Amino acid sequence: MRFIQIRSVAVFMMLALLGLGANTFSLRADSRQQKDKPKPQNPQQSNPKKGEGIDQDDQTPIKLTSDLVMLDVQVVDAASNKPVMDLIKEQFQVFEDKVQQEVSIFDREQVPVSLVFTIDTSGSMKAKLDTVIKASVNLVKESRADDEMAVIEFKETPELLTEFTNDVNDIVDTLQGLVASSRTAMLDALFLAADYASKEGKNRRKAVIVVTDGLDKDSYYKFNEVVSHMRETDAQVYLIGFTNDLSKDGAWVFKKSEKDNAENLLNKLAAETGGKAFFPKELAEVHQIAQQISTDLRTQYSIGYYSTNSKRDGTFRAVKVQVNAPSRRLSARTRNGYTAPREGETPHTNTKP
Repeated sequence: MRFIQIRSVAVFMMLALLGLGANTFSLRADSRQQKDKPKPQNPQQSNPKKGEGIDQDDQTPIKLTSDLVMLDVQVVDAASNKPVMDLIKEQFQVFEDKVQQEVSIFDREQVPVSLVFTIDTSGSMKAKLDTVIKASVNLVKESRADDEMAVIEFKETPELLTEFTNDVNDIVDTLQGLVASSRTAMLDALFLAADYASKEGKNRRKAVIVVTDGLDKDSYYKFNEVVSHMRETDAQVYLIGFTNDLSKDGAWVFKKSEKDNAENLLNKLAAETGGKAFFPKELAEVHQIAQQISTDLRTQYSIGYYSTNSKRDGTFRAVKVQVNAPSRRLSARTRNGYTAPREGETPHTNTKP
């Protein structure tokens, strides 16, 4: 059994598998009196060792002479708002901290995804949950045989209900068994989901879909802590926020409304990872949004480079991708950057597409 322990300010936030042979664990945070920053233990590593990547065609280790940075890049045509998949390697420019990098790996083929459904099942989601489940099930049924999926629900604490599996029926059964109650700990759930996807997902492309109905109300982790943690992972985050029921009035003239605060939070979280935030005005829009997320995950370029900055200093490296297509108005979306490994630290393993 795997245990992940997170300290909160009074007791421990404990992630533990529950029951003999069960595949669930929960993250508990009942008070905030201890000052130690929560930090989950690393689960058992099934990933390659330092300095190795995986060729997914034959699963044989490939020695890397330096750290490989892999980016998932979606390119959209501004005129049609549709993804563009006919570009070639020479049309992409990648910059790290404003220094151009040489593109070493380029692939525009569909690749398998490790996807974590992270669903808000707090009490205020009761009226929306049935539609969310149906849209999620439709997305699951569009998965490829080599995809893998997991399910996390969150109320006052996040809980992993189903570990990564490619068994569609297992995921559908879990989603259809969700029940709404209690409060909301969205940031804790996102921290856990990104961490789980990064460490346990076998596919290089990893994504987290978060469905929530408003402001975070019960998390230990703060926004900056979650952003910092996501920069150490490579999971794209897609967020569906039901914010229409939140207050649109600020406390005073310069104070943003509850609705604005919630949407700003979700937009920033998505932008950090190269994902996207959606704010449906009607429940019926959820099905279309789920379809768009599925399309996004299937229409991305895999671009890799070996950073010219060889320092292992744990600093944040800003990344920007530009597309050269003079006759077209194209925009590229990818994560904002990554955190470099520190000296003596085993880096997150990037693998070839």
